[in-house]
Amino acid sequence: MLAAIWLSVTVVLTPSEMFKTLNQLKDLNSKNSPQAADLFRSIESRLPRKPSRGLYELYRIGLESGVRVQDTDLVSSVVTVLASKPWQSITEGGELDIVTAVAIYHRRIHDYSHAEALNECAISYAANPKEFARVANNMAVVYRYSGQLAKASKILRESLLLAEDREIIANIKNNLGNIYFDQEKYRNAQLMYKRAFRFHSEVGQSGYAAGTGLNLLNTQIFLQDWQSFTRYKSSVEMEIEASNLSVFKSFFIWQQHLFEVTQKGKELKPEEIAQLIDAIPLLLKSELGPSLEFYAKLLNNQLLHQALQNQLEKTPNIRDIKAPTGKRVELTKWCSNSSVAKKYFSDF
Repeated sequence: MLAAIWLSVTVVLTPSEMFKTLNQLKDLNSKNSPQAADLFRSIESRLPRKPSRGLYELYRIGLESGVRVQDTDLVSSVVTVLASKPWQSITEGGELDIVTAVAIYHRRIHDYSHAEALNECAISYAANPKEFARVANNMAVVYRYSGQLAKASKILRESLLLAEDREIIANIKNNLGNIYFDQEKYRNAQLMYKRAFRFHSEVGQSGYAAGTGLNLLNTQIFLQDWQSFTRYKSSVEMEIEASNLSVFKSFFIWQQHLFEVTQKGKELKPEEIAQLIDAIPLLLKSELGPSLEFYAKLLNNQLLHQALQNQLEKTPNIRDIKAPTGKRVELTKWCSNSSVAKKYFSDF
């Protein structure tokens, strides 16, 4: 009987186990977000109850995992802990990270109005130009996906003037490239993507480099600039392999086959067609999905075209999603009053 009681007691993580888990979560967040979320869920009940800076870091990274996989329960549970009274002194100074993360969660579930409100809240916690540019960059992404391209472009250009951190500048340029791409200003988009890709490659940020590199190749495909595509293809492929992200690998396979079919006269084999079709559901859930219709048109393959149309009926392109796909997570503790921020963003 005593043994049974002892076995039922949850064993709290030791400081060394927490540190190891934190590093694992950081690594998985950039390589395999679902695994990161699974890991955090598996240890959440074993976290100490007493607030500390180290424990806060673990919760913050866990929150990032939940945001990346759009797990409402995970995001909500972390926010509930951090908003509780015992955590007040620990979370002070970290409000920007918390609010920004939850704003990104709402943007990813397509709740753009709430994402706007949370970014308006977040800007009031920005203490320097770097933090300001970070929030403005996030708001610009919301503006983009809610169809406010002019506002997105204006806020990004202003952020470029304020930002001093090279990584923030590279992120802004990538997002500005996205705006130009949506406006079909492909030459301008290509220039922004090139600069962002070079920075992320130079500093070894393979995940960001792979994403911006794929954007660059995508723009070159739309421009039919196959000379530039050939020049950058190998270096982008290296970053994709280093990132180990399946969605990036799948999109690059589409790009490779497109290049070989249109420029080298290659005919797709049945197994290659099957591989491309298998990747469609994953890609349509990502920001890369909207380009597939153009790719399928260039490939001129009836099986691919039909498979894409069939999947679009089940999984619409993310830009065609108008209603939120998840539940809201409120941040009344930190965002009860954002009137100053609203005044700022109203200028755009």
